[in-house]
Amino acid sequence: MNLDISRRLGVLFAATLLLTATTTAMVVAQDASPSPAPAEAPSASPVAVEECVEPEASLAPVAEETLSMPEDYRIGLFEGVWQGIRDAYVDPETNGLDWEAIGDEYAPLIIATDNAYEVYELLGEMVALLEDPYTGFFAPEDLGDPDEPVDPSYGGIGALVDTGAAGEGSEGLRITYVFDGGSAKEAGIGPRDRVVAVAGDPCARVADIRGPEGTSITVTVVSPGQEPREVSLERRRIEPLILPEARRLEVAPEVGYLRVIALSGEEAIDGIEQALTRFVRDEPLEGLVIDLRGSNQGAPGVILEALRPFVSGDVGAFHSRSGTEPIEIEPSDLADDYADVPVVVLVDEATEADAEQLAAILQDQGRASVVGTQTSGQTHGAQTIDFADGSLLQVVTFGFQLPDGRTLEGQGVTPDVEVTADWLDYPEAEDPGILAALEVIESPPVSESAPTGPSAEPSDARLEP
Repeated sequence: MNLDISRRLGVLFAATLLLTATTTAMVVAQDASPSPAPAEAPSASPVAVEECVEPEASLAPVAEETLSMPEDYRIGLFEGVWQGIRDAYVDPETNGLDWEAIGDEYAPLIIATDNAYEVYELLGEMVALLEDPYTGFFAPEDLGDPDEPVDPSYGGIGALVDTGAAGEGSEGLRITYVFDGGSAKEAGIGPRDRVVAVAGDPCARVADIRGPEGTSITVTVVSPGQEPREVSLERRRIEPLILPEARRLEVAPEVGYLRVIALSGEEAIDGIEQALTRFVRDEPLEGLVIDLRGSNQGAPGVILEALRPFVSGDVGAFHSRSGTEPIEIEPSDLADDYADVPVVVLVDEATEADAEQLAAILQDQGRASVVGTQTSGQTHGAQTIDFADGSLLQVVTFGFQLPDGRTLEGQGVTPDVEVTADWLDYPEAEDPGILAALEVIESPPVSESAPTGPSAEPSDARLEP
């Protein structure tokens, strides 16, 4: 999904960024059923998650009065939306709909009303017939004002949190990433920790954590298997760069661990290359775990670079109405170093888009085993068409396919070894996904590749704590 439209809609992808008022919050679609942690972690006055509701973002109010739209403009807007779907939508069959007939049905309705709000409603209704969650028409009031000034005095603690992962029995805001320069990292807060109270209030809300830059906020934090602790944090404004995390695993120092939450930007390319270089230049490397759990941002150029140490040649294609563009990989200078290194990719239901493509290609090429749960199956790419009145059409224009034509859309990547436990409930040393990955590295699967996509059958291998 286009990130600009995500900002303007306030639609959040994978987590909520506790940074500044200028930073986009992100929401995860992770509907996991959390398994109990290996040790019960006491918490401060547990409160059911559904009772702690974040305040809704305010959009521009919808005017009750009629706003007249001239007929020539109504016709032009209708044609722009209808033709945008006809000419650019990834499926030329428009998901089995007769798009010509739909145009004939809606055109008279558009002409019959000069009420702009009714026109917007009709156009949204028409596009929604595709039943594609990533294709839609948005009226100006849906988008708000992208140029509206924000309060520069507001800041946060420098953490990415997964509000959707806090399920029954696992209250609080669970942290998935901490940023350099933020007070959370300086205080020793890290991924897997949970914020269970803010200023003594057991309803931990993002809105309460953020506040005027330079002020302090006290939060109650629980690490898996540990007692709650109170931490005083300074609110700051920082550069929200999501960088790869790389280190050797404490439980298996001979194995490298590379966690990538965002496959986007030059920083990601550089970070991945530097990590992979450091792994093979240090002590002998007997295995590599690439953690893509919760990864849902990316760009094709990044995954192409990330693939170069592991695969080469034709590994798939991007397809659109204008044709198919093969994905050809040239091996990097690190290819020889990693030729005999077993690789395991960790995924979960929040693994989306480019991360799914990366996992699928490595699996399909027989270069990595995949451990975790079925991924989301959301790999199509969208583009936006802006109209003069401030409305916008977002339309899915391209998709991804493996060399044999299989796609991931609506299906996702099927793991070779299924691990259903919610990894955020465990310390790293007891992470069921990492432990399963180490087992795979020690005893790699006999088959060279596993099925991926619509024709895939789930693996019989299943690990639970």
